[in-house]
Amino acid sequence: MAADHIEQWLENLPLDEPVDIDGETAILKLKPNGAELGIFLAPMYTDVMLVDALRSSFQVALDFNAGLSTEGEDLMLTQWLPYVGSWTEAAEALESILNQAGMLRAAMAYAGPGRQEKDVRRGEERVRKLFSGG
Repeated sequence: MAADHIEQWLENLPLDEPVDIDGETAILKLKPNGAELGIFLAPMYTDVMLVDALRSSFQVALDFNAGLSTEGEDLMLTQWLPYVGSWTEAAEALESILNQAGMLRAAMAYAGPGRQEKDVRRGEERVRKLFSGG
């Protein structure tokens, strides 16, 4: 797409509701003095997914200035954008957070291929027993 077509396309995206962008679900929520840009990482996340995301996200968050959040049962990657009021103003941050979401998903997949939630719980139980003297 040419730059002017992309800008027009961004202008037509709805605010405050999820939209599909390059196969990702994104949202731009307007707030006083800015907007919250979000990418849905996982619908109905599990404890294992959350633990893997937390392990993987710290360095990525330092590099991109975005972090994890939850919305209902969805795991999201969000970024605060001061003084942004439209998708066109969020275009640069959108490109960055889309890249970050891809990197985070790859790290999450690498962190736990084939793991099951009960395996994580067993490990947590062992650690708790060690700390409680049991």
